[in-house]
Amino acid sequence: MTYAAPFARHEIASSSKPLAKAQDGANMRKNPANSDEHARTSRKWFSNLLRRAFPANSEAELAERAAPVLGVSTRQVRNWLREDHDASLRYVTAVMMIAGAEVVFSRMESRQP
Repeated sequence: MTYAAPFARHEIASSSKPLAKAQDGANMRKNPANSDEHARTSRKWFSNLLRRAFPANSEAELAERAAPVLGVSTRQVRNWLREDHDASLRYVTAVMMIAGAEVVFSRMESRQP
């Protein structure tokens, strides 16, 4: 036995306004997560995080250091550094942990007498 949903899909929205639809029927609501600016900002943030986690004199040197640690190719690391590709959460969290540890150890080293 199946039951009908109490609301139609288009009625379950975060806003009480009806969904605006284009002529082709596509939903016209803005989603900030799908904007080009969000993608650029995310890629830039991850590129900077990689540079902090793996200090190096060049992009190639950084890629050589980071690739085996992250289990990816040097080409993939270069793509992240150049902001050509998004990194999955798996790699973002790994680099965050490495960068965080790097910051802690650099602070500890600077406090050494």
